[in-house]
Amino acid sequence: MKFLREVPPGGEGLVVLRCDHWGYNSIGVVSGDEACVVDPGLTPGEIAAMTDALGAGGRRVTTVLLTHSHHDHIRGWDAFPGARVIAPAAVRDKEEESRARILAGKARFDERLEDPAPGFRYPEIDDPFEVETTFRVGRLEVEARYLPGHSNCTSVALVPALGALLTADYLVAPGLPYCRWEVAPFERAQEELLELVRSRDVEVVVPAHNDLIQ
Repeated sequence: MKFLREVPPGGEGLVVLRCDHWGYNSIGVVSGDEACVVDPGLTPGEIAAMTDALGAGGRRVTTVLLTHSHHDHIRGWDAFPGARVIAPAAVRDKEEESRARILAGKARFDERLEDPAPGFRYPEIDDPFEVETTFRVGRLEVEARYLPGHSNCTSVALVPALGALLTADYLVAPGLPYCRWEVAPFERAQEELLELVRSRDVEVVVPAHNDLIQ
């Protein structure tokens, strides 16, 4: 694992940790003495490294944002005591069969790890949102938007003051990401992302896998 972006204590910006599998990016938004972690990481070691980076200088992780319920995105949701967990209502409302399938996928991946996380459970969402929600991290405002297409519970996040768009499993490279659901919603999501980039002065796109898009 390595950090693609770091922020010094007291600074403001994005923290991006490249994990050891799948080119996965664990993302932090930090401002002053507060931090938010977005899709925290894959292994306990990576989650601990992100915790240390976000907590530098006494910062507190006040918010965990889960973009959707695929197992690589919900790991580590409970690693930040006292933080509120935000996710689309569709993540909260997953039926037991779907939850079991997600946890089974996590268990299969854990068998490959030297660093598994025993006792994991499906996330408990404190603040679910139906369409969009806005919350603050220090002086920064973060907008989370429900944007189904990659899955029926996917969301993306915009940090206007940083010109940053966090696109979950959209805009990963190479090629289109795995799309379990219908093509039409996926295409609509791509169109909405393009409109966000054009209308909101986005300067950097941070997909959940592989390189940042400048």
